[in-house]
Amino acid sequence: MKIQYFGTAAAEGVPALFCDCSVCQEAKKCGGKDIRSRSQSLIDDQILLDFPADTFMHYLTYGFDLPKIQHVLITHTHSDHLYAEELVMRLSGYVAKVENPLHVYGNTAVLQQLKRVFDMEGYWEESRIVFHPVKPFVAFFIMDYQITPLLADHDPREECLFYDIASKNKRLLYAHDTGYFPEENWQYFSDERPHYDLVSIDCNAQNHDSTKNHMGFSANLLVKERLMHLQAVNEKTLFVCNHFSHNSGLLHDEMVELVSKKGFEVAYDGMIKEF
Repeated sequence: MKIQYFGTAAAEGVPALFCDCSVCQEAKKCGGKDIRSRSQSLIDDQILLDFPADTFMHYLTYGFDLPKIQHVLITHTHSDHLYAEELVMRLSGYVAKVENPLHVYGNTAVLQQLKRVFDMEGYWEESRIVFHPVKPFVAFFIMDYQITPLLADHDPREECLFYDIASKNKRLLYAHDTGYFPEENWQYFSDERPHYDLVSIDCNAQNHDSTKNHMGFSANLLVKERLMHLQAVNEKTLFVCNHFSHNSGLLHDEMVELVSKKGFEVAYDGMIKEF
């Protein structure tokens, strides 16, 4: 399995819109891994995770075959994870021909967002955009991938999700945006006995203690410890911290210094992990 990180920042990006804090100033000066766009990843060149406004930039920067992508998993409706207005560009008024529909998977709030933007446009062509409602702990299949939505601790106004993605003998836990995992997930891990080859974990708060809405690295360590106890991971499992905010104060190399001694890696825009 392969994951490519297109965007690794929170909603503001790094450097953040409208900000002149020291992190943002230094990121502009240094460039490279300190420049972070909004959160999005791609699994095996086939399944997109989230659809932010930066999707167009990611398409230009990384050259993935966006017209042929058929599946996108949405975690929740915050604009750095779903910018539904861009999906309008798939309609016949903007693109004369598409080879396949785009299947969008998400909670009921995602459907409401899609309805809002397509109502504003005046039409929704289900031959081009197909919505699939998903629920926590109810598995479904995309090609030969078994996808299980899990319950995120994030925005109480909607049922935010993250995803367990399994294919053949490989398995990924993509855990953004969430605080310390709700107890229902721990029961799922105990009952289902998954083994993860890679855990991509929210570390928005970096070296600050945070267990609600987002995690800091101290919470990441607690999650790893509990997953180890349940034998859902082992010493060979890759752990990747992701989804960073300029407000938490650390640049890329500072994040590496914080987490690497505990066996974690730090995601950056364009990073590819094969496992």
